[in-house]
Amino acid sequence: MDWTLPPFALAQPIQWNALLLFGSLLLFGLVGGHIVTKNPWFPRITGYLIVGFLLGVGGFDLLSGDVLKLANIFADMAMALVIYQLGRYVDIGWLRREKWLLATVMLSAVLCFTFVSGALIWLGTSRVLALLGGVLAIATAPAVVMVVVRELKAEGQVTRRLAAMTALNNFVALLAAYALLPVVAHESATPFSTLLAHTMYSLFGSLVLAYLTYRLMIPLARLLGRQPSRQFVLVIAVITLAIGAAHALQLPILLTMLIFAIMSKNLDHQYDLMELEFGVANELFIVMLFITIGASIRLSDLSMVGASVAVLIAARFIAMACGVFTFAHFAKMKWKQAALITLGTLPMTEAGLGLMQTTAYLYPNTTADVLPLLAGCLIVLELLGPIATQFALIKSGESGRE
Repeated sequence: MDWTLPPFALAQPIQWNALLLFGSLLLFGLVGGHIVTKNPWFPRITGYLIVGFLLGVGGFDLLSGDVLKLANIFADMAMALVIYQLGRYVDIGWLRREKWLLATVMLSAVLCFTFVSGALIWLGTSRVLALLGGVLAIATAPAVVMVVVRELKAEGQVTRRLAAMTALNNFVALLAAYALLPVVAHESATPFSTLLAHTMYSLFGSLVLAYLTYRLMIPLARLLGRQPSRQFVLVIAVITLAIGAAHALQLPILLTMLIFAIMSKNLDHQYDLMELEFGVANELFIVMLFITIGASIRLSDLSMVGASVAVLIAARFIAMACGVFTFAHFAKMKWKQAALITLGTLPMTEAGLGLMQTTAYLYPNTTADVLPLLAGCLIVLELLGPIATQFALIKSGESGRE
């Protein structure tokens, strides 16, 4: 609804702008997050999601259309910062010693794809939708995991493995999505060779852009010195440039940022780049990210695909458990730690949203088929996933809260 200023002013319809939107959503999110934390088992992001849902199309429909597109700019920035922080958990030297973690990630990915796809086909879901559901099931929600880890100040074996698994299974899911989509996509007007060429462009383009971003970042970090405030601004500036370049070149932001973060962690042998704590600034974007996700929730989508959503979630949880428990003994983990890591990987949806956003513009028909299923998973896992991850980290004894 457009309101108009009284005649004594230069009457123009009152419209949302970036500052009005940013300030309003921050206030709403702040209040919502504060209310839910009255229960110690609920993380603040659950409050942000509920606020987003109430403001979005499933609630009062105040956050939709062009306003939602404007909010997505802040959400993209938040996701890029989360991926950057998550990617820096991937220490190649540490992974060489923890080879069973890599085995766990690969086995979990294969089992998630197989179990979820098989279960959906058994339910009568189309082959394309089932295969896409299997790919989406591989990735754990990076923003949920990182926000809960930071909020609890968790540190330890379970935390580190959960973060590294999340980064790696997102990497695997992105590669699997780009490898699979040209095969299963049914865009009748687009030749297979074009779909394949676009896949190769996306994968190698992301790699090149990530490397160029790394090559820009490190000399500047060396020039500015190990000053946290300067490097903080440097990282924000470079990440913003990388997001803009990825948008301009139509490259997947999630994959580009993940590769860049892993490079910045493992190729910086002189440690020019500091480990930064994004703290308050990061929190601003996180509020916007989860309010935006909450705004896209429609309860009607859940009723359309309720059985498929339940099967997808159950099959994925069993697959993750099989993958983690198979190598738990070899990785010198206790059964309790394996169970908590499995529980911590429950959130998955916002990673799926990122995957769909990166491919939707080339495969609109194919992605349209999977959107109801994705929306149903979003409703369930975005509300239950953060609670499960927080419970797992608290029970691991690595958060300082029992």
